[in-house]
Amino acid sequence: MNSTPPSRWLHRFAWLTAVLTLLLPVTTGAIVTTLKAGMIFSDWPSSDGYNMLAYPWLTSARDEFVEHGHRLSGMTIGLLSLSLTIAAWCLDRRRSVRAVATGIFLAVFAQGMLGGARVLMDEQLLALLHGDFAALVFSLMATLILITSPGWDQRPRLTSIDESHSISGTANVLLATIAAQYVMGGFLRHLRERGQFAWAWMVHPWFALAVVFMTVLFFFAVKGTESPHLRRCATALLCLAAVQSLVGLATWYVKYGVPSWGVVAQQDSPAQIVICSMHKVVGLLTLMSGVLAVFCSWAVKPLHQDQRTTKVATSVAGATT
Repeated sequence: MNSTPPSRWLHRFAWLTAVLTLLLPVTTGAIVTTLKAGMIFSDWPSSDGYNMLAYPWLTSARDEFVEHGHRLSGMTIGLLSLSLTIAAWCLDRRRSVRAVATGIFLAVFAQGMLGGARVLMDEQLLALLHGDFAALVFSLMATLILITSPGWDQRPRLTSIDESHSISGTANVLLATIAAQYVMGGFLRHLRERGQFAWAWMVHPWFALAVVFMTVLFFFAVKGTESPHLRRCATALLCLAAVQSLVGLATWYVKYGVPSWGVVAQQDSPAQIVICSMHKVVGLLTLMSGVLAVFCSWAVKPLHQDQRTTKVATSVAGATT
């Protein structure tokens, strides 16, 4: 069956949706958590009894401004994701594109419901789930950008089955490592006052070394491959891991200071708010890149592997007739 050419407009729309998601709900959500402003309103979807669109947002205090801005940005992305799904069904006949676009809308809807449940139930575990689920939503958006990009259907594939299995396994371990680190970071941001998660204080900083090690391993595993998609993922991951390591050290510095050096952390300082929120956002981008690495490692498997499987299936079918 001949594949239909991808729509440039759909690809651009996917980029627009992802960029606005990163700049609006993801960034404002990270700031809300840093400020501990998630429960500044006890009602939802209204804000202090106001309709969401009628709340005096621009004249509100800092915490109210950030939290309500997060709600408005979430509503905006909800409308965008619905429009993106409609555009995918109208502009692209590929089932994979339609499925991912529909998954984005459903995931954005679920994310909104999680945010509302977190407020109505005043439950920190739901806050953790709401924050971590954002990475899945954004990963789906990045996947749609990838599969609607020009040349995706004609992407170069690996030629060695053994190399493909090795790269795929490395990518899977890398993603699991990043996900574990991301979840531990969520423990520290959302559940830091609960004693049963005290272990995360010691494990999270040192476990970053495992993420860096797996990132470097993946980079060298795909460095000489025929797939530009894998090489780009590896380069992006290497850069993000380096940035995240530096931002993580800066986060520790502004959050806890260095008492032995006479440096005392100033709570809710602009530097603390910006750097701690940035640590969350870069972590989300790193996890997203790990998801794309796994997806690409599966998508660039050798075609002759499928042909060999087909031949075996044909032989078996012939033997049974």
